[in-house]
Amino acid sequence: MKPDKKPILLLIFLMGIVLSLAGCGKSAAQLDPKWTPPVAVASSISGVGGWVVLHRCKETIIGISVQRDGSAQGLFLNPDQKSWSQMPFPNVPKGYVWSYATIDPETGRTMLSRCDAENEQLVTKVLMGTFAENVGLRDIIEKEWITDKISLLGETDPKVRLNDLGKGRQDVGLGPGVWSGSEVCIPFCLTAAEVIPRGNKVGRIMGNGPFADGVFHSSDSGKTWQMEKISDLHSGAPKTCKTKGCFYYFASLSYHPDDYSLWTSRRQIEGGKWEKPQGITKTFATVYGRFGAAGEGDTLHICWMDRRHDKWRFNFDGPAIENDDIFYRRRKDSDQNWSEEILLSKGLLYAYAPTISAEGDKVVVTWAGIQTADKQHTYMDPNDIYYVTSKDGGKTWTEPFKVTDGAKDGITAGYPQVVLLNNVIHLLYTQGKSERNKELSPGLTKLGGEPWPIYYTQRPFPD
Repeated sequence: MKPDKKPILLLIFLMGIVLSLAGCGKSAAQLDPKWTPPVAVASSISGVGGWVVLHRCKETIIGISVQRDGSAQGLFLNPDQKSWSQMPFPNVPKGYVWSYATIDPETGRTMLSRCDAENEQLVTKVLMGTFAENVGLRDIIEKEWITDKISLLGETDPKVRLNDLGKGRQDVGLGPGVWSGSEVCIPFCLTAAEVIPRGNKVGRIMGNGPFADGVFHSSDSGKTWQMEKISDLHSGAPKTCKTKGCFYYFASLSYHPDDYSLWTSRRQIEGGKWEKPQGITKTFATVYGRFGAAGEGDTLHICWMDRRHDKWRFNFDGPAIENDDIFYRRRKDSDQNWSEEILLSKGLLYAYAPTISAEGDKVVVTWAGIQTADKQHTYMDPNDIYYVTSKDGGKTWTEPFKVTDGAKDGITAGYPQVVLLNNVIHLLYTQGKSERNKELSPGLTKLGGEPWPIYYTQRPFPD
């Protein structure tokens, strides 16, 4: 008697389905219905580009949005902790970098800064004032100081210049700073280059340096300033944070394949020297790489876009494409090393622009991303906002949950900003429908440039 082949074929078919699902290895993230209905509170500069930077300040939240002309629009979380008011900045001179505003969370004292390489020296300017509701900044004063080339780089070849031919101005990379009590830190990354005459023109040999990374530090609320050099690595995107006992400096390496691509240094608030740079990860994203850091109590929390699992792809229309993850580490002031890495974006193929906030032992991380998409996907394509939380200071984490659910309908959400305040998660994000690939006529493509709404939503921190 011949065996019946139907059960065997059915078993093979079912095994094929199981293997296929196992190969995907991605469980669908659930939509969290406990977020309040989103309300538009501001607008982006262009499409998904341009967002509101949030600052916790005096039991409320201040938001700063940079406009097309370089000016800023302020947002102020109202006493009801549910709605926002707009704030003008009519008395602030142009030229300062609003994206890197430094705000003392206890007093509302605020500092804007800019730094230029000019005449082979650095000219740094700061504007200081105090936030006042319905007024913006009041009691404004400005301060300027000069840092010479030798202090930054030591003795160098005469061909090494801070700016071309020693003429004109060139912007020097600053980043978000820290203001706590009388202590203020503004981070910088400087790239000098060798200038070589080429006929009637000059060329700059880029990538060879020398370089200087460090902070401008004031211990008297901005009255006097000192430059503190931390490293001579080729770095960018600097950021400073503060814990109970330490200042932390972060930066990403522009190019160094054999070393850590995201690194940090710290020093005691009470004094002392900056520690030798220490690596956070060797696999920080090389395309659109972003990280978020937050100090709470004696612990520093950091999350970042990570490329260790990505399949790098060339892109004719712009920068190369990576499908990145979001990873996390933490460090107490008493620790000598960072904690083990934790993957937060489990189950997502693409993840972008994480942001983080902490209050006590509660920590929240949000980012934009999507579970699955084609190989040409970028942050400008349809994405949703996701979040995870920790109730034990970052030791354990929830699975990712969705805040939005528009990607399936072609809606793009991006650049979230989050603040945890009084056990409530406050979240802003940009959202709209991208038309960047809309063909107007054969060979002519419209790049989406209209402002998109920036939405606000909130929810209690999960139990």
